[in-house]
Amino acid sequence: MRIKQKFKYIVGVSIELLIPHEKTMNKHVNYWNNMYLSKSFIPAVAVSEENIIIDGHHRIEMCKQNGVKEVNLCQFDYFDPTIIVKGDYMSKDKVFNSAITGSLLDPQTSTHYIDINGEFRKIIDIQKKYSLV
Repeated sequence: MRIKQKFKYIVGVSIELLIPHEKTMNKHVNYWNNMYLSKSFIPAVAVSEENIIIDGHHRIEMCKQNGVKEVNLCQFDYFDPTIIVKGDYMSKDKVFNSAITGSLLDPQTSTHYIDINGEFRKIIDIQKKYSLV
């Protein structure tokens, strides 16, 4: 059974257009930096239609540190009811407001899931099939 694609894969988006909602940690940025320098596969970033980063803050920070100006991303309708966010006292509104106000949440405080045929899967499971650069 083929599932209906619930996102758009977009190539060559300026990282300057992407809006974070979480801070980053050096150890995770360093992990992605090592992957980048060894030319390993790096998953695309997940964003909302408003370009708020849903998953991929550390990858974007790695790109900035390496002078990468454009990335590929998976763009989701964030307020689609098939997308949920989990984390302590977390909600979609809290994520959205954090990005809009610039009052960033602590690193890795939210995990996003999408309902695919009645089963919730992490959004990273979708985007890791697509390349960041």
